[in-house]
Amino acid sequence: MNLEKFFHPESVMVIGARPEEGHVGSAIMKNLLAGAKRTLYPVTPDYKEVLGIPAYASIDEVPGSPDLAVIAIRSDLVPTALRACVARGVKAAVVISAGFKEAGEKGKLLEEELVEIGRESGIPFLGPNCLGVIDGNTDLNASFALHKPMPGAIGFVSQSGAIGTAFIEWSRSEGVGISKFISLGNEAGVSELAMLEYLGNDPETKAILVYLEHVSDGARFLSVAKEIIKEKKKPIVLLRSGRSARGGAAVMSHTGSLAPEDAIFTAACNQAGIATVTNLRDLFNASKLLSLGTNWGDKTHIAIVTNGGGPSVNAADLVELSESMELVRFPDATKDALRGVLPFMAAVGNPIDVIGDAGADRYRSALDIVVQQHDVDAIIVIVTPQMMTDARAIAETIVSFKDMKLIMPVFMGGEVMRGGIDVLLANGMVNFDLPSDAIFVLDALTPKKKIPLPAKIHAASTAKMLSHEAASELLKKYDCEIFGALAHKKEEAVRIFAELGVEHVAMKVVSQNVIHKTEASAVRLNVGSADVLRTWDEIALGVKAIAPDATIEGMLLQPMIKGKEVIIGMKRDATFGPVIVFGLGGIFVELLSDVSMRIAPFAIEEARGMIDEIAGVRYLEGFRGSEPVDKEALAQLLVAIGRLSAENPMITEIDLNPVIATKNRAYIVDARLMSAQ
Repeated sequence: MNLEKFFHPESVMVIGARPEEGHVGSAIMKNLLAGAKRTLYPVTPDYKEVLGIPAYASIDEVPGSPDLAVIAIRSDLVPTALRACVARGVKAAVVISAGFKEAGEKGKLLEEELVEIGRESGIPFLGPNCLGVIDGNTDLNASFALHKPMPGAIGFVSQSGAIGTAFIEWSRSEGVGISKFISLGNEAGVSELAMLEYLGNDPETKAILVYLEHVSDGARFLSVAKEIIKEKKKPIVLLRSGRSARGGAAVMSHTGSLAPEDAIFTAACNQAGIATVTNLRDLFNASKLLSLGTNWGDKTHIAIVTNGGGPSVNAADLVELSESMELVRFPDATKDALRGVLPFMAAVGNPIDVIGDAGADRYRSALDIVVQQHDVDAIIVIVTPQMMTDARAIAETIVSFKDMKLIMPVFMGGEVMRGGIDVLLANGMVNFDLPSDAIFVLDALTPKKKIPLPAKIHAASTAKMLSHEAASELLKKYDCEIFGALAHKKEEAVRIFAELGVEHVAMKVVSQNVIHKTEASAVRLNVGSADVLRTWDEIALGVKAIAPDATIEGMLLQPMIKGKEVIIGMKRDATFGPVIVFGLGGIFVELLSDVSMRIAPFAIEEARGMIDEIAGVRYLEGFRGSEPVDKEALAQLLVAIGRLSAENPMITEIDLNPVIATKNRAYIVDARLMSAQ
């Protein structure tokens, strides 16, 4: 799909152009006229000219084949207009008009008609119900935004026009330049994926901001993002709305409750290298940092220079409590050097407090020393307004250090600090209003290991549990095996016990009607040879008492083994497909919710990362003298379950809980596989 004409059209046709103030068609014309010279064709049956440009009564009267059409007319007229654009050979279209699927059933039918036109003709179109498209570096403004953004290197893709225009105005006031702005609207035509691919290949775009409310194709989204981030070296920062958990009926497996939708989305983004934020303030602040063109991914060791104690203490707390950053511990030599240039009452640890009466020279003295520290990745410079604070002079000092380290100025106090902020903006730097703004965004832009999980949710399941034999057969195809042996009758259980050659076994019921065996008293431990028949009867009677209609396939006999319990599970997500979950098992699984996640399939390196991410990895590695487990065996099992899940789409959920890990093996002790068929 060729999207070039959205950004580099030589001619633009505006369908619904108007001369009067307050009309969308008028705003679009004014924005186009304010940009670079290009041929404009206003189309309206009501006027002979629009803003001094000769108008055409219909699309058919427009000469030639315009590169781009911008449509701003009643929704019921849009399909006819888009067909006429196709007939005229228009290369691309932007449908500004609202009143489609967001407006009810009638609008939904109109939008389906647009989708069909696009599919049949191949014309790329944005919208409907969008703000438009802007190229910040070529003066193209095919939108009804209030202003055009400053030129720059950040691409912004937004499913919300309102957020888009707010961002444009904010970016102008904060000195952040934009390369391309794309309002997606309802995405009946060009998707967020197509625009991401375009920006990934756009030489003028060095970083990408994305506001999404949904993803059209999860697997392709991850593939495109990975290529942009890892091969094109362009960071992507994403804010997704619609993240709140929705309640439902109890899920039939632990895995479903441990993998809520938002956590899955965050895990998928983390796997692809996408930085995620949770609010507009952090998204906007991310653009400040990205506009500096700095390699932000490894800024984990922080120094703070301040003229105020309170803000620096707050900043220090936020750095130390973040997941990815820490304050640098200065050596004695550095502290001595600072003492030599600062007043005796100054704090020379980290934060460095140059005291409230500090002028530009004192900031310079401190920064001269801090920028020489090799282990400092970024410096947060806090300036609070005191009677003797010369914000402009301090800003000029900060600017002189901007090429030595990543410096994040925090001029607090609003308009009283405007002189200093203006100096920063004029010299290609940015200002953060609060220490938290700088710290949160730097933390967000640092690759994460652990995925924070919200409170668990439950979702209804219509899937059927596979029989033990069907589950075993499928697992064996991937070199996985349920530990122990299944006895269908009591006498067979006695024989199996003898063949196992052990003193004691665990016995548990195998039934598709019994999900949580422990809660149904359907498990017995340390069963000896003389107790097999009696235990069989006790378990069977207990199951029938709780579930009279339950069908018992048999009893699973498993030698008693000592090890550490983990859970390996899968939940098939509607957007991203199979999500593999790993964490401590047994009673810890829901108590701690300490899990890691990956989108399957994945390589062994990702599996190892899953194990190392959980907080309980120290327990697996031999905490306080306990025996360590075979982490490589667990990693291989994770890869196998990932392959199974990716290659068998009818499997909707998997619970291997527990898997008992020992020093040389991982045993699947209990397995539940849910199938949609």
